[in-house]
Amino acid sequence: MAGSNPDDQWECILVWYSRLSQYWTPGVRTRRTGRAVVTVFRRFMAHDGLRTAASLTYTTLFAVVPLTTVLYAMLSAVPSFQGVGDQLQTYVFQQFLPATGEVVLEKLTEFSSQARQLTAFGVGFLFVTSLLMMYTIEQAFNQIWQVTTHRRGLASFVIYWAVLTLGPFLIGAGFALSSYLASLRFFNRAASLFGGQDLLLMGVPPLLSLAAFFFLYMAVPSTRVRARDAALGALFMAIAFEAARFGFSIFVGHFTSYQVIYGAFAAVPLFLLWVYLSWSLVLAGAEITALLGESSRADWRHWSPFWQSLGLLWRLDEQRKSGGHLSLGQVRRLVGGHYRTLMASMVEQGWVVQSNQGGWVLARSLDELPLSEVIEHIGWTRKDEQNVPDPRFQPVQQALAALALQRSTATRHPLNSYFHEHDADRNITSPGTGRKRLLRR
Repeated sequence: MAGSNPDDQWECILVWYSRLSQYWTPGVRTRRTGRAVVTVFRRFMAHDGLRTAASLTYTTLFAVVPLTTVLYAMLSAVPSFQGVGDQLQTYVFQQFLPATGEVVLEKLTEFSSQARQLTAFGVGFLFVTSLLMMYTIEQAFNQIWQVTTHRRGLASFVIYWAVLTLGPFLIGAGFALSSYLASLRFFNRAASLFGGQDLLLMGVPPLLSLAAFFFLYMAVPSTRVRARDAALGALFMAIAFEAARFGFSIFVGHFTSYQVIYGAFAAVPLFLLWVYLSWSLVLAGAEITALLGESSRADWRHWSPFWQSLGLLWRLDEQRKSGGHLSLGQVRRLVGGHYRTLMASMVEQGWVVQSNQGGWVLARSLDELPLSEVIEHIGWTRKDEQNVPDPRFQPVQQALAALALQRSTATRHPLNSYFHEHDADRNITSPGTGRKRLLRR
């Protein structure tokens, strides 16, 4: 700037740098990443991810032959995909189990060939086995997304059929596309610029895997999943899968003591170990996808579960007076993705019931629900007493302070008496937030 003092310019630059460094320094990014990893791990363990992965591994052991048979049937139905099934199987086992995959591949090919000679009843039984595996996957995903209502009848069958049919066609299209590109003279010339044909074609199957995981995270859960969240979860899954494959290959190639113990049978436990690791990664990717869709935009995302529960009870009471209910979207916008946990707890206590429209209504008047009962079942901490997110809750804060001083009678009054005790204007600004109070109608 003309006429400006250079010292003032440098001071301005330093001020802006100090502000930006709060958000862009490696330390801040590392801490945020660390918190995200810890959150995903806690969710994974809370949803019993290891046991679920073991259950899916056990199911896969029985469904892998039917799935292979269905894969062959789907790919054989399209003339352009002739021979792709064998190519796909060979590629998968070479990539996933490079040292012992040949043994498992030989047995699976033998079992699948025998299965293709079955009668219509036998083929139907194999397809039902594949559907049962998809049902197990859906149950696991619904637990991660905390979905209490499940698809029924035709809706479930359509989703399962789509996954079982589109998946093989998608993968087969990837390999057919790779073969077609490899036959083009123009592609061969372009590939030489990027290090050769094999190096360039190496990226096609991972991209198809990315698309398959995206479809899995979008379609299987019995709830709406944003495309952006599913894409990020699928991207993590694709990267983690490649890293796990690389690490597993090193393990198989360098730690050969298992062959001394199991001998020729060593391929089977290694195959099960890899399937178990793969399902663990799939579930971790689902946890990330579900977490991304949760409390990022919730109005009450900074409130503790205690205050969120009180806020929901207050809003439900307001809806009761007007003859309405709180919809799923309204509750999610208020408290985020963990609304299912909060609502399930209140439903279990008999305070709330789910309406026929899919929302929630009060099952018990707040004139009959004492604050002490809410405290007993939801719990509170001294931090809740000190940090009141809304002025309407100040009478509740006073009761909590009295409870902390062993004056337990202060919380025995009905909940509505605390809400009506503070009759401040509904547009009052919450302390420390600079925003209008979020308990407005």
